[in-house]
Amino acid sequence: MLMHNFLYSLEPYIFKLLLIHFILSVIIAFFSTFYLKSRFINNEKTHLKDKKILEELAEGSFIYKLLFKISQHKHNTRNLFLFFFTFTFSLPFIGYFSSLWVIWYLKHVKYQKTLYNTNILNIDEFGISFLKVERVFGEGSMKDVLKNQYVPKSKKLKALSTLANNISPANLRIIKQTLSSSDDEIRLYGYAIINKAELRLNSKINKYLSVIEEEKKKKRPNKETVAFASKELAFLYWEMIYTELSHESLKESFINKVEQYLKTASNFYLTRCALMKKELLSIKKDKDLPFNQKEHLLKELEDVKDICIKLYTLNGRLFMSKKDYKSAEIEFLKALELGDEKAINTIPYLCEILFMKKDYAKVKELMQEAKNLELNATLYPILKQWEAVS
Repeated sequence: MLMHNFLYSLEPYIFKLLLIHFILSVIIAFFSTFYLKSRFINNEKTHLKDKKILEELAEGSFIYKLLFKISQHKHNTRNLFLFFFTFTFSLPFIGYFSSLWVIWYLKHVKYQKTLYNTNILNIDEFGISFLKVERVFGEGSMKDVLKNQYVPKSKKLKALSTLANNISPANLRIIKQTLSSSDDEIRLYGYAIINKAELRLNSKINKYLSVIEEEKKKKRPNKETVAFASKELAFLYWEMIYTELSHESLKESFINKVEQYLKTASNFYLTRCALMKKELLSIKKDKDLPFNQKEHLLKELEDVKDICIKLYTLNGRLFMSKKDYKSAEIEFLKALELGDEKAINTIPYLCEILFMKKDYAKVKELMQEAKNLELNATLYPILKQWEAVS
C-alpha cells in the first residue's frame, strides 16, 4: 500500500524524471565514448582490413554483410555511444553505476602480453627473415596428393574441397588434372567444381546481357544502366579468360567481348568523371550552396573514380595479355593518377612492366609506396625482398 501511494505520488513527475534519465544516459554515453576512444582501434590499417573482408563477403548473404558493415572499426565511436546509451537508459538508476563500472574496467583492464609456446610458427620471425621451408614427404603439394595412388580418397576429396573455395588459375589447373583420374568419384567431383564455376559466371553474364537487351528495346535507353551492365560484363568475360574456364578456342572471342564492353563502360564513366570534376569546381566557388550537396557530389565523384581506376587497370591487363606493354603502362599510370590508395592494386602490374624494362629503381620506389599491399599474403614476400634491395 505504501509503495502504491509512493508510486502514485510520482505520477506528475514522470515526464521530468524520464527527461532527466535521458539526459544522464546521454552524458554517460558521451563520457564513455570520449574516455574509451583510445581503447578501440580505428585507423587506416583496420579500415583496409575491413574493406578486404567486405570484398570477400561479396557473395555472402545480405544480413551477414549488413552486420559486418555495422561492426566495422570505423564505427567504433558510434557503436560505443549507442551501447552505453542503450545500456544506461534501459536500466534506470542501476544502469548508471553499472555503466561507470564497465567504463572503469575497460579503461584499466590489462591483458597478459606473454605468449605461451604452442609449438607453432613464430610469426614475429617473418618480420625480419624468411623461414626455411622444406617438403620432405611432399606433404605440401596438392598436385601430389591428388595424383598419388596411396593417398586415401577422403584426403583427396578434402583437398579438392579446399581448392574449390578459391577458384584461381593455379587451382583450376590442378582440379582439371583430376578429370583423368581412374576413380569415378574423384573425377566427377573435379568436373562438378569446374562446372559450378562455369555456371556461376555464365548466369551472371546472361543476367547483364539481358539487362542490355531490355534497355535496347526502349525508345530511350538508360545510358547509366547500360554502362554499369557493360562494366560488369567486361570483368566477367575477363574472369572467364583469367581463370582459364573458357576453352582455348573461345579465348579470342572473349577478349573481343572484353574490349567491346570495356569501351562502352569507359566512354560513359570517364566522361562522367570529367564532367563531375568541372561541376565540383564550380560548386566549390558557390558559397551559398548547402554543404550536404557538396558532400554528396564529392562522394559520387569518388565512386565514379573508383570505377574508372578499375576500368583502366583491366584495360592495362588486357594489353599485357597481348604483350603490348607500352600501352599497358599508359593505362596503369592513368589509374594511379586518378586515385591514391584506391589504385594500390594497380601497382604490382606496373611494377611487372618496369621490371621487364629493367627500371629497378622505379620498381623499388613503387613498392615502398605500396605498404598496404602487405595485407596480401601473396605479395608480402615480394615486398619484403624489395625492401632489402640496397
